[in-house]
Amino acid sequence: MSRTYLLSFETFKTVGQGALGAMTFGAYHQFVTNKIMDLNNEKLELKQQYYNDKHNQEMKELLLKINKLEKRQNWLC
Repeated sequence: MSRTYLLSFETFKTVGQGALGAMTFGAYHQFVTNKIMDLNNEKLELKQQYYNDKHNQEMKELLLKINKLEKRQNWLC
């Protein structure tokens, strides 16, 4: 009596290698995606910090000008 296999060992091996390859690719893709998102978030934070620093500097300059004008007005009165 001979055995007839529906699926051979080679078929299981091929399917297993394909599944392992797919999981490896998925994990690598997820890693790269997370790294890109982290770098993008860091870039946005630096850009926001730059604009905040610039805004604060402009506000300080405007306050100094206002103070100078107020002092000048006090001398005129």
